Amino acid sequence: MTDVPLKTLTKAHATRYTDRGSRFYAYAFPVMDLQAIESRRTDIADKHPDATHHCYAWRYNPFQPEEFAQDDGEPAGTAGLPILGVIKSALLVNVLIIVVRYFGGTKLGKAGLILAYREAAALSIASADKKSLDRFIPFSVCYPYDQENRIRELINRFRMDIAQETYLENVSMTLYCKADHAAELAGSLEQLAHLGITFQKKPEFFRPVDDNTPN
Repeated sequence: MTDVPLKTLTKAHATRYTDRGSRFYAYAFPVMDLQAIESRRTDIADKHPDATHHCYAWRYNPFQPEEFAQDDGEPAGTAGLPILGVIKSALLVNVLIIVVRYFGGTKLGKAGLILAYREAAALSIASADKKSLDRFIPFSVCYPYDQENRIRELINRFRMDIAQETYLENVSMTLYCKADHAAELAGSLEQLAHLGITFQKKPEFFRPVDDNTPN
């Protein structure tokens, strides 16, 4: 798992770049898995069926980033890798960038292609909305109704979000706790076990957060 702070996009963004007659349409997408990547690629292929090249790169899985770059007929290393380099330089993950090229009649050469694809990709994310990714651990908590105030105090102390809550014989909640605070929260809940409060930790995951969110 990487310790480098990562970011992702909050929504898709598109831009256009031209170089010596060639037109480059760049699309940046937030993606969560390979299925989403293939779906976006199909959408853009359908939108630009007559384009000369559909080059792209993606990077996803914050725990252990996986990467892929595709030149789609351009000289090896002149399209996909420059796009991927933009993604990595921006510390982005769960992101796909597709750059569609319409040949304008003038060859750009390898150096020119690298610069053009890099610039188009960079423009696609320059003004795109981004959020930092932080590690969270879900806690499933079950407690009697008369312990509501104690649980609410913990929610406020650890600044947790309530993902789900159910009120039946007892109250059941799923709480999102920042991973850095998980051990302390678990200790606090264990101290309340004699009051009928039980909990279970779930697998860690990454979640977008506002950059001004308190730690």
